[in-house]
Amino acid sequence: MPIPELHEYLKTIQPSHHICLFYDSIESKHKVIYPFLADGLRNCKGIVYIYYEETPDQVRENLAKYGVDVEPNERSSNIKLLHSDDWYMPGNKVEALRIINNWKAMHKEFEAKGLGMRITGEVSGFFDRGKVRDLLRYEYALHRFLDISMDAICSYNINNIIETGNLDMIMPLIRAHGKAIFAAEGGVMIMEPDDIEDMDVERLLDIEI
Repeated sequence: MPIPELHEYLKTIQPSHHICLFYDSIESKHKVIYPFLADGLRNCKGIVYIYYEETPDQVRENLAKYGVDVEPNERSSNIKLLHSDDWYMPGNKVEALRIINNWKAMHKEFEAKGLGMRITGEVSGFFDRGKVRDLLRYEYALHRFLDISMDAICSYNINNIIETGNLDMIMPLIRAHGKAIFAAEGGVMIMEPDDIEDMDVERLLDIEI
């Protein structure tokens, strides 16, 4: 999928959409995540970035590249930047229902200002800290217990998954989401979980436009 088509697709993401992004580089992640967030803010949605690989200043800089007026929006809490460890595993403990209840509270905060909610979360911390099973439980719990309107992309660094020896987790994680985006140097593909076979994963990571 060419980049202009990707950006048009990202504009169609709606509340309740829960998508996973697998990327092979920071640059591949950027071409998906930042247009997604910037478009959300332009369409009256508060945006949340749960960061891990990037610093808050890097996130601010990249949002600005996509036309976001960062300082006033962050000051008014229309933009929230939170560290993955603080949001997902305070005290090194992952509790799916606590995270979900925190999403609900944040949604109410945005809703009180007349805003929707658009989020992305970097999840490499789960892999680095050996909490992949906790991550999987959380991802599946979102479908069972989350009854609010928020559009979300969960961001998975494929190199991190490989380095931590968790390739077997890719298919369960894909099936926990509504759609899967594969972003690599060669381009981007968007697929439904039911259309992806185990043998396809490695092929999808070597994408041709």
